[in-house]
Amino acid sequence: MKKEDNEDILNNELNNPSKEEILENSINTSDKEPIDEKAILIEENAKLNDLLLRSKAELDNFQKRVLKQIQQAQLYSTEKLSSELLVIMDSLEAAEKLSKDPNLKVESLIEGNNLLLKTTKEVFAKLEIEEINPINEDFNPDYHQAMATKDCKDSENTILEVMQKGYKLKSKLLRPALVIVSKKIQ
Repeated sequence: MKKEDNEDILNNELNNPSKEEILENSINTSDKEPIDEKAILIEENAKLNDLLLRSKAELDNFQKRVLKQIQQAQLYSTEKLSSELLVIMDSLEAAEKLSKDPNLKVESLIEGNNLLLKTTKEVFAKLEIEEINPINEDFNPDYHQAMATKDCKDSENTILEVMQKGYKLKSKLLRPALVIVSKKIQ
């Protein structure tokens, strides 16, 4: 509900006399005219029902607006990712065309691969996807998945090898790094 709507409802309730006030006024004016308490209650009930229906309609409208905003946000995030992935797709299609060339040189293939890797890293940077490459760092189970251990004289729980890099989107882990961790020899 909007702030103005809340203020209007509050003002309405303040300006409209309550049942008790109406009954009190009717007692004070009982000499002048008889007041039908049942009619007053029916009128008050009708006002409250109207207020309830309006509040319910406003809540329904609010829920529909929020749902639409959520869908728009999801669409926007998907659109951003999709447009960035198109750059990578273009590079892959160009590499595929080159691979069919009978005069293809290995150097050209390596250069194209390096360019594709560079482009992918640039896309990741734009999307705020961070690489997790924890070589020689302490093992952290929140970001690393130990695949094996190796005996080591120096330290324990240090990452000796990264089998597969991990990635995170801002603070959300997308994939843990698969690592080999040191185990101290006793």
